[in-house]
Amino acid sequence: MDARRSPRTKTSLQVMLASKAGGVEQVSIVRDLSETGFYATSLATAKVNDGYRVSIKRPGQHESQELSAKVIRVDNPGCGLAFDQLTPHESQFLTDLIHPKWDGKDLLEGVIMHGILEDTASFAACMRLTSLLDSNYKHGNRAV
Repeated sequence: MDARRSPRTKTSLQVMLASKAGGVEQVSIVRDLSETGFYATSLATAKVNDGYRVSIKRPGQHESQELSAKVIRVDNPGCGLAFDQLTPHESQFLTDLIHPKWDGKDLLEGVIMHGILEDTASFAACMRLTSLLDSNYKHGNRAV
C-alpha cells in the first residue's frame, strides 16, 4: 500500500544534507521528490525520526533554499524524508522546482528547466529529454 500524500517526481537532484543533531553535512542525490518529501541516497547512518536541514539549489541560481525534514523510512541505498512545517514560500519553491513554468517557445530553455528532474548523465538521456519536451511539453505549454 502506498502511503504517500502527494505523487513523487523521479529526479536526479544533488542536495546538501546537514544533520540537526550533529551538524554533519553530506552531499546526497534525491531520486524522487514531491511537495511533501523525497528519497535520498547516501544516508546509510540515518535513523527514523532523525532531523536534517536540506539545502536545494535550483539550476542557474547561486542561492539555495534550506528546508527542514525528518527521516521516515530507512533502507539499504538511502532513506525517505518528509518535509517539516513548510512555510508558504518554501511550499511554492518546491512546487516551482517540480513543475517549472515554461512557455514552450525556446526548446533549450525547456531542457534547462526540466533537466533537473531527469537523470541526464548520458547523451542518450539528454536526447530523450529533448524529444519529450519537443513533443509533449511544448504543445501542452503553448496552450497555457
